[in-house]
Amino acid sequence: MEKKQKFEMDVNGETIVWEEKSHAQIFRNFWAYFMEKDLQKTIDKIEQAGIRTSDNEYFVSINGSKKKNIFVKEGYYIYTHLTPSAMQKTYEKFLNGWQELNEGSHANSVEDQENEEAPPQVEGNLPLKNIYKKSLAMALVRAGNDLHHTMRNRENPKYQVYCFPHTKKLDRDIAELTGYKYEERAE
Repeated sequence: MEKKQKFEMDVNGETIVWEEKSHAQIFRNFWAYFMEKDLQKTIDKIEQAGIRTSDNEYFVSINGSKKKNIFVKEGYYIYTHLTPSAMQKTYEKFLNGWQELNEGSHANSVEDQENEEAPPQVEGNLPLKNIYKKSLAMALVRAGNDLHHTMRNRENPKYQVYCFPHTKKLDRDIAELTGYKYEERAE
């Protein structure tokens, strides 16, 4: 007997529960639920939260394997090749924006967020460090650093930016992986 994955969430007072064979199917159910409710609002929240999208139906990995992306509208797809923990972070980012809009709060527009001068903060008041090279970001994750979130590169939208909490360990690992000598930064 196959073990089913269970996912439960609250959206504006409504509890939704999915039990599926895989995290990937739950991820597909999640997006189908919101696209059915309000497609344009879903797209707006995807963009606002910086959730990774594609203009291709398939994601093709380096080894040539293909994974089908989630169809949103013609030429617009959501990447599906995420780990369960990355899916959870995606759910949280999206739901925060969705619920803010429904609660009638006046969240900052995307332009306002882009013009903020203070660096984004994470728990413990650590600033975030942006990594622009995917291979370095993946090596940092394998080295035990936490990936906080990803966002679309504003300069070249076909690429992603990988954001990590800026710690001494992160600095040491970056130096080691790139061949530079590590010098501790002044606090």
